[in-house]
Order: sequence, then C-alpha cells, then structure tokens
Amino acid sequence: MPREDRRISFDNEEVYKAIFALCTQKQMKKPIPGVIVKISEGAGDASPILIDFQNPLDGKQVTREEYARDFLAAALMLFCRGCGIPLPKSARKSVLIVEGVVILRVQI
Repeated sequence: MPREDRRISFDNEEVYKAIFALCTQKQMKKPIPGVIVKISEGAGDASPILIDFQNPLDGKQVTREEYARDFLAAALMLFCRGCGIPLPKSARKSVLIVEGVVILRVQI
C-alpha cells in the first residue's frame, strides 16, 4: 500500500505565532513578547523542545521555555489550519528539529 510522508517546515516567527495562539486559546501562560533566538531538543524522542525567547527591547536577556512535543504539534496544526494547509485527521503527526528548524511531519 502506498504511503505519504509530508514535512512542513516553519520559521521561528511562525513557531512563535503558533505557540502564542495555542496558549491564548487554552488560557495558558503566553511566551514573552519578542522573538525566538534558538530552538533545540533534549536527548531522546520523547524529550521536550527547548525554546529561547528574547525581547529586543529588554536587552540581551534570554528566557528559556520548555514545551512538550504534543503541545508544539498541536500549536503547529492550529497554525496550519489558520493558513489553509490541509492536514488529514487520520495521519500520524510528529515534531522534528533539524538544524534549528521546526518540522511538522505528517505520515499517512
């Protein structure tokens, strides 16, 4: 049976918007106003995603936040829905970090 493996990459600004939108929707603590300066991951597949935020008006201080992969995947799916990018409901979705770029992997 044929399979489809799609990868949708996001720049840091899009990732920030996705996280902010989901935090707003779920009434959670929002990230600091500013930009994402670095995205990394811990060791292992189930490790959290580490995102460093910086407010350019606040100097060089960097704030690091930890997000679960499921949370980030949900945020990216919400972002895709808002942009009109179709995502099959039955597809398996996961988040990858490749050279600092966030990728939503969709496997059917």
